[in-house]
Amino acid sequence: MTELILGYYQGEKNTALIALAIGIAFLLLTVVLFFVWYKSDQLIKGLAWTFLVAGLFWTLAGVGGINYAGKKVQEVQTLNHSDTELRNAEVERMEKVFETGLAYRVAMIMFSGLIIVGLIIILINPTNLVLKGVALGMLIFGAVGHTTEVFSMRKNKAYQEKVIEFTPRSVKIE
Repeated sequence: MTELILGYYQGEKNTALIALAIGIAFLLLTVVLFFVWYKSDQLIKGLAWTFLVAGLFWTLAGVGGINYAGKKVQEVQTLNHSDTELRNAEVERMEKVFETGLAYRVAMIMFSGLIIVGLIIILINPTNLVLKGVALGMLIFGAVGHTTEVFSMRKNKAYQEKVIEFTPRSVKIE
């Protein structure tokens, strides 16, 4: 069971690395937008500022996730419990993750809010190109966020099913 849990946290670390890569990509796009087109295009100004915020968000989320997963790996490696105890604790933990789902809800509300506000700005303010750039950036930021959250939820659901199906070594099946 320990190997299964360690695999889960390695997957969480990999997901955090993806978030970090997304953050770096947004920051690189920001640099390109600022230095190549910023002076000549109002739409790009709004987009660049939004990409800067998105890049900082994803970079911080990635670094935080990597640190968290690393601490959890160390914690799991020091546990001295039977497979049955570990399985029961993980089943309970994953049920709480999906029942309360606070992190998922907050993230989905935030990303949905970005998309909705972005659409509203585009529809209500047809003339200000800087605001349109911000709105376009918000749409992209929100869409990337939704994609990563769906990926994360599916990954966690698959892990939950593996944990539920896990048969501890101490139990013999006849």
